[in-house]
Amino acid sequence: MISLLGSLLGFGTSFLPSILDYFKQAQVHKQKLEMMKMQSELLEKKSALRLQELDKQAEIKEVEGLYKHDASLDGGKFVNALRSSVRPVITYIFMGLFIAVEISIIVKFMETGGEWTEAVNLLWSDEVAGLWSAILAFWFGNRAISKFQNK
Repeated sequence: MISLLGSLLGFGTSFLPSILDYFKQAQVHKQKLEMMKMQSELLEKKSALRLQELDKQAEIKEVEGLYKHDASLDGGKFVNALRSSVRPVITYIFMGLFIAVEISIIVKFMETGGEWTEAVNLLWSDEVAGLWSAILAFWFGNRAISKFQNK
């Protein structure tokens, strides 16, 4: 009986190394598969970063080209001064118009017997606050964002 049990145990344990090898190979394959997935993700991220880099380089070249073209335009001292003053002059005109309208509203409101503190609430509506915010963001937002991105 013991010899039979020993024979069966010997025969059964002879398969044990091949079973362990099977599990080792499965683990190795699983590890290789994970490594390949990670490498593919890394390549995808690298290619996305490279595309972003190329986009930024193209954007930089475009801006440089625009500045070069603008610098090449020379219409004389008067024309150059006039060209550079267009945006500020338009801004001053619209700001003056805005202030004139606001003051006229306050004056009319006070002529009808209202208090100026009530007129301020009437003047500074959500629409005016939104418009004011858009103007400030247009003139000063680009600089703030550029400084933030450079940090």
